[in-house]
Order: sequence, then structure tokens, then C-alpha cells
Amino acid sequence: MDRITAYAPGSASNLGPGFDCLGVAFTGKGDRVVATIEGPAGVRVRAVSDPRIPTDASRNTAAIAATAVLRRARSTAGLELEIEKGLPLAGGMGGSAASAVAGAVAANALLGFGLGTSDLLEAALEAEEVVAGRHADNVAPSLLGGAVLVLGLDPPRLGPVRVHPSLALVLVSPSYQVETAQARAVLPASIDRADAVAQAARLAGLVLGLERGDPDLIRGSMVDRIAEPARAPLYPGYPEARAAAFEAGALGVAVSGAGPTVVALTLEDAMASVAQALEAAYRRLGIEAHAHPARVDHQGARVLS
Repeated sequence: MDRITAYAPGSASNLGPGFDCLGVAFTGKGDRVVATIEGPAGVRVRAVSDPRIPTDASRNTAAIAATAVLRRARSTAGLELEIEKGLPLAGGMGGSAASAVAGAVAANALLGFGLGTSDLLEAALEAEEVVAGRHADNVAPSLLGGAVLVLGLDPPRLGPVRVHPSLALVLVSPSYQVETAQARAVLPASIDRADAVAQAARLAGLVLGLERGDPDLIRGSMVDRIAEPARAPLYPGYPEARAAAFEAGALGVAVSGAGPTVVALTLEDAMASVAQALEAAYRRLGIEAHAHPARVDHQGARVLS
């Protein structure tokens, strides 16, 4: 076989109190990377589905991750990549991470290296570090599926989080971008002890709420006292959308990652009403927005063909 296609799902991260340490993969949207054995040693980007995606292999997360896989396998193979984006750029759906994961999985599968999860995660982290910083709250769920708590990075230590089957997700993407670097630049250099204690308690409560499917725990815990307040000016329409989602039955609402995508946790029977409410809230403010109701993607990255 000299050609293979890998897919990695999108992911919502932070989920309120889980800044840089909690993420969940979702169904229906993701990135595909087609890898072909061709040409001299190294990785090249042959084609991209969006002209804004860099074709320079040193700045493309799929290519960086694939290169890291080759290096770990001590291979001199030549690979060419085609990247098909199903996730928005600078959108808060884990797009750079999904491309990195798909690139790593494609290279590993095509060349039959048999690298394990830890090597693939490290390869994807190398790529993510170049464009968004070294954090695994998107690459881990995109690779493994489900919800993942990142317990450490050096070396990576991950804790899978069970999500109760009654829970669903609604993601809505307003029609503006927020660059990760921009969102990180406004974060506070230090925080009050009270905020640190509250954030830790809410993260613990949210993990329990996800596992138990407990609406009250989720409502009381899916709140961020650190990143979202500092980033509020970057997200026009978010306060109104959040309020509308709760009124429509959402259990919890937060900015996903660096945003501007908003993620709502709901029970399945409220998915449609929450999706409509989120879209309508943005549109009342003159901001186009598109909702994506989803379930948790438990499969993670996979080879399609």
C-alpha cells in the first residue's frame, strides 16, 4: 500500500474550569490527511483544502507530526500529504490538533511503524507546540476519543473521563476568528487564591458531573473564573448566547479552547432547542453563526482507507 487516509475528530477543550487540561472529542466534524509514499526523504505538503493552510512543512501541523513520526521510527521514507480540513481555522474546535493527529496516524499506518499511543501523542504535541503551545487538551481526545484529563506533559500523563451516555454536545461557531496567540496574550500572569480554589473545585465537580450525568453538578461546575473573564472582549455575542442556551435547556456553556466556538452540554432531548437558541442569539446581534449538535466521539483517530 502506498497511500492511506487518516481521520481525526474535532475536540472541545477547557469546558469551563479545565483550562489546558480537559477536552472531549465530538462526532461529525474532523480533519482528514491523505499520505502517499513518494519522492525523496522527508515530508512535503502536496495539497490543502483551504488556501490559508500553510504548505510549508515546517509550519503545517500535519506535516510536523508526520515528520516527528518518521524521526521516531528512524525512517528515511518520503511522504506527501493532502490535508482536507473539516474544522474551522482559529475556531476553537481543535483544528490544528486534529490535523496533527491525523498526520501522525497516517504516517504511522502507511509505513507500518507500529508506534504506540505515547509516541503518536508526542508527535502531535510537537506540532501543536509550534502553532498553539504545548498543551494536550485537544490532541489527546482527538487521538484517543472520549473525554480526557491531562494530568501532566513531561512525560504526558492522561486520565480518561467517562461521559454519561445521556449527555450530548452543541457547538456553535460565530463568524469571526480568534487566534490562539491572541487569546493567550490576555490571560492574567497570576490569580487570586480564591479563584484557584474555586477553579479546582469546579473541575473536580465537572468531571463527576460528566461521569454521573448529573445536571446539577454540571450546572454548578462548568464555570471558568480565570480565562473567560480575561478574554471576554474577544468574544462578542457570547454573554447573550450563553444566556439563551441556558434558557433553552443547556446544562453548561463555555467557550471551547481559545474560541470563538461555544460548547454547550445538554441532555439529548434539548439538543435541537439549544442549537437554535445559540444561533438565534448571535444572529440577533448581526453575527452569523452555525450550530453543530454532536455526541461524544469515542473512537478517536482512525484509518479510513
